[in-house]
Amino acid sequence: MEKKYLEIALSMEQRIHEGDWKNATKLPTEDELISIYNVSRNTIRKAVTILVRRGILMSIQGSGVFIRNVAKDGYINLEDFYGLTQGFRSHSITSSLIKLEQTKADERVAALLKCKAGTPIYYIERVRLLDGRPFVLEYSYFNKKIIPYLNEEIVLQSIYGYIINDLEKSIGYVDRVITAGKLNKEQASLLHLEDGDPALISSNTAMLSSGVVFDYSIDVHHYKESKFLKISNFT
Repeated sequence: MEKKYLEIALSMEQRIHEGDWKNATKLPTEDELISIYNVSRNTIRKAVTILVRRGILMSIQGSGVFIRNVAKDGYINLEDFYGLTQGFRSHSITSSLIKLEQTKADERVAALLKCKAGTPIYYIERVRLLDGRPFVLEYSYFNKKIIPYLNEEIVLQSIYGYIINDLEKSIGYVDRVITAGKLNKEQASLLHLEDGDPALISSNTAMLSSGVVFDYSIDVHHYKESKFLKISNFT
């Protein structure tokens, strides 16, 4: 049942976004959600915990769980590990593929992926487009022993959506380190900017719920287009 609560969290987020509970600031009760989704109380609680952590819901002791009125669409949510498409629902997110190749991890990549040198990997370069405009340049390494198959069709859509929904793998953690830098000539050309322009660079290590690293990526963000959201939860 590990994957079920993730499915329910995504479904609940979709229903909130589509306005199913638009006129109610309070989420349906646990019993109502159990009836809606026909799952255990523990599964509902785990799904709600995910949405609280992501800032979509807030839990008030003695009062219930409420839908937060916070701007989320159009931001890169640093609490999110479902990919860009979840955070830009009212926008068109597409991809332009630069490179997709099968290769083997050298010592540097093996250290990043926590695997042995020589492990088969997928290397991907792509530009993510926001409403047709270059938005993020991505360099990604996927451990092929964990993500056994990727092709152009998958890479041009949502890789993480494919991992969650088709491969039925549970993503548990994404460690992000964000630094400032400058674009080189090639990066500037792909992002429609100037050589030497500033960039926000996110280095990401993604792990399954078991803690196994399956993806290491470097995202170079368009400094005029990117906005980040970090929800602070003190509970």
